[in-house]
Amino acid sequence: MRNLRGLVLLVVAAASVSACTTQLTEAGRQVDLVTASSAQACKVLTAFTVKGSSNGDALNMAFNKAAELGADSMSVVNVGSASDIQAAALKCRQ
Repeated sequence: MRNLRGLVLLVVAAASVSACTTQLTEAGRQVDLVTASSAQACKVLTAFTVKGSSNGDALNMAFNKAAELGADSMSVVNVGSASDIQAAALKCRQ
């Protein structure tokens, strides 16, 4: 009985955490992640920073932001210790 109660609490906690996570938009799903060496062949649109509730949340936010900026690709410049990501929005596809 005690284990079942703990399991229920764990499931509820996991559901509430995932509800706060930023979901990838359709446009964000179309953005490619490129390495620094591959990014050299791309046009830099702009640099930007996002801060999420977790690293995964920040990464989803970065993909979505890159898409909003008109990018087809993104390069991560730096990942901070507080779930923030500095990235570059890029145009790599011809």
